[in-house]
Amino acid sequence: MLVPGAVGMSGCGSTRWATERPQVASACAGWNKIRIKPETALYLARNDFAAGIDIDAHNLNGQNNGCWK
Repeated sequence: MLVPGAVGMSGCGSTRWATERPQVASACAGWNKIRIKPETALYLARNDFAAGIDIDAHNLNGQNNGCWK
C-alpha cells in the first residue's frame, strides 16, 4: 500500500514547485469586457456619469493590455 504512494511521489513533477519560479499571471486573467446596450450608456450618461467613465476605462485598459480587440 505504501509502494504506490512512494512511486507517485518520486515522479519528476513532484518537487517541481521547489525548483521553478511560479508563472506570473497574465494581465488578462479574469479580465472580461463589459458590454452595455446603447440605452444603458445613455442612462449612465444622464444618471451615473462616473459609472459610465469607469466602465469605459475598464474596457480601454483591457484593450490596451491586448485582452481583446
